[in-house]
Amino acid sequence: MQPDKAVITTTCKSCHGGCGVLATVENGKITHIEGNPDSSTRGTMCAKGLASFQEVYNPNRILYPMKRKGDRGEGKWERISWEEALETVAGKIKGSIKKYGAGSVAICQGTGRGYNRYTFRFARSIGTPNIGVPADFCYGPRLAVFGTTVGGRLYCDYHGWGGEYPKTQISWGKQLEITNADGEMAVWFLNSLDKAEHLILIDPRATRLAGRADLWLQVRPGTDAALALGMLNVIINEGLYDRDFVQNWTYGFEKLRERVQEYPPAKVAEITWIPADKIIKAARILATEKPGCIQIGESLEAGNNSIQTLRAIVCLMAVTGNIERPGSMINWVPPDTGPLEEFAMEVPAPEEPAIGADQFKLLSSPPMAMAHMHTIFKQLREGASQIRVMHLQGTNPLVAYPNTKEVKEGLLNAEFLSAADLYMSPTVEYADIVLPAAHWLESDDIHDMHPRFIIGAIHKVVDPPGEAWPDNKIYNELGKRLAPEYWFDNVEEMLNYQLRKANITWKEFTGMGFLAKMGKEQPYYKYKTDYWQKGGGFATNTGKVELYSTVMEKLGYDPLPYYLEPNESPYSTPELAKEYPFILSTGGRSPYYFHSQYRQVPWLRERQPYPIVQIHPETAGSLGIKNGDWVWIETPRGKIKQVAEVFAGIDPGVVVAQASWWYPEDPGPDHGIWKSSANVLTRNDPPFDPAMGSATFRALLCKIYKVEDE
Repeated sequence: MQPDKAVITTTCKSCHGGCGVLATVENGKITHIEGNPDSSTRGTMCAKGLASFQEVYNPNRILYPMKRKGDRGEGKWERISWEEALETVAGKIKGSIKKYGAGSVAICQGTGRGYNRYTFRFARSIGTPNIGVPADFCYGPRLAVFGTTVGGRLYCDYHGWGGEYPKTQISWGKQLEITNADGEMAVWFLNSLDKAEHLILIDPRATRLAGRADLWLQVRPGTDAALALGMLNVIINEGLYDRDFVQNWTYGFEKLRERVQEYPPAKVAEITWIPADKIIKAARILATEKPGCIQIGESLEAGNNSIQTLRAIVCLMAVTGNIERPGSMINWVPPDTGPLEEFAMEVPAPEEPAIGADQFKLLSSPPMAMAHMHTIFKQLREGASQIRVMHLQGTNPLVAYPNTKEVKEGLLNAEFLSAADLYMSPTVEYADIVLPAAHWLESDDIHDMHPRFIIGAIHKVVDPPGEAWPDNKIYNELGKRLAPEYWFDNVEEMLNYQLRKANITWKEFTGMGFLAKMGKEQPYYKYKTDYWQKGGGFATNTGKVELYSTVMEKLGYDPLPYYLEPNESPYSTPELAKEYPFILSTGGRSPYYFHSQYRQVPWLRERQPYPIVQIHPETAGSLGIKNGDWVWIETPRGKIKQVAEVFAGIDPGVVVAQASWWYPEDPGPDHGIWKSSANVLTRNDPPFDPAMGSATFRALLCKIYKVEDE
């Protein structure tokens, strides 16, 4: 008898990528996963996606709704029905709103992977402004800067639709080459390198691109704004800027010219530790070897000056004329559905401000309108927060947010916590109600993570185990109990609604696989047409690229980019540097993990069983550390241990630790976060970025020493 066998097309949601997938199912069980060669990602998949079916069948999955029986973190649970779980969560939210107001409820998620729109719609539908996501240090600053500066969302034009590929590419604090975390953008990027004449790597470390780059700027962590301003100084003072674009399509050039005089190459060299001649060379290449683009990484957002750092980089693109021309940075045009975040934005915004809105005005301004989670955790810890109830959907704050000790103390002070997840993470262990979430291979949904050129159909391949539900169903069922006018009879009706502008149904979309706006549908030079507004221009207050930001000025912030020394450094805190002499970045990435996920997946854990900290050979030698030794990394907040990788591609004064480590195999409730999680070391103290509230992860001070008993 032949086995019942089928190959099902779907879209991967293991990271942000959205890679096309072919899943083989035999007798109701997934037996093989590979990339779909007919998708935009051309058959490629990363290790995380290929190992996905090991998550589907992982014996440690949460299978049923549960409620806490003992004290928080005691690990005593009672299985309950979905009806009891939903009624309990909805009842706690209703009760808190009635007694304390809608702002007493926080709705929180992690990276989202395309369900951001459900989180935001749910929060807005119940009237709370306190939406908690890690966007202040991950992608939110880019969205804010692109919106305020160019009135859109910029992406590198790697695909060559306009007949040109980027001649000059800059990879700035980004490792697009190892994770496929941006789906088709990663594939197009790797292919475009064959056509690039210049690749400039800007990173404190020699990443995998270092061997391909013709210029590596080894920037001191946290000083990227100074580097961008120094490059602007060279381009403007040497007259290398694009006069036509600057004169006709930018606002505030003369004021920017004046500002960059404060950043001559010699001064910037002292700040960044990059030789002045390299700064000058990079500036000249970008300005003269066109078209060019800059791939901006999340590491530039995780600091006390994220907005002005990114503003300076966008100004670099503008003054060189590398915006909206083929092979440069182009403004995104959404597929026929329109931006799917409209699904959330069509619900009226709450009237009261989010926590932190009085201080971090860009974070709380539309379309962001989010709470400042670092402030929430501090207030909870101090017993002074308006937040009484928190619902956590696919987020792990105890591993993801800075200063783990404060985050834990804050969570313990919340009156009620509900959490939806696949596993009992360190955070879920402290919940009062736990909801079992389905894997993406067990869900029907639309993948639209980060506005991309393509949205994909996430087609359920197998049924979820036990009583697990997809995230969109959890939100819909809670929403029906709390704000039924904004929610739907079932998930299929909700998906049909999101596809209505494309004039297709969910069932039709699953047959298509994806919707795209590519080729001629992504027009260039849109500012020369009526695309944004009649008569041409950009969708900004002035109709031009705002080198001098009228939005920042109105909000009370400096309208021009500037450099700010990191909160902790040999220069800003010299006394602290005597005890903690090394600059610590906690941004080390692994191709096998996505933030705090996948440590329980056998294939991936076998590839890298322990966290790695990179140390220069001179530094390691002076401290008696050998490759493979366990070492302590210590800051004023605490200490952790990771395995030393003696690595010459780093400055002797810099240490790079991997982020987001925990050990699912360690007994609860904390699952080893105090052993190796880098956020035990990071700070949740001001000053944050003045406009966005970004915390510092990439430029701290530490000391390191060998673990003697292992």
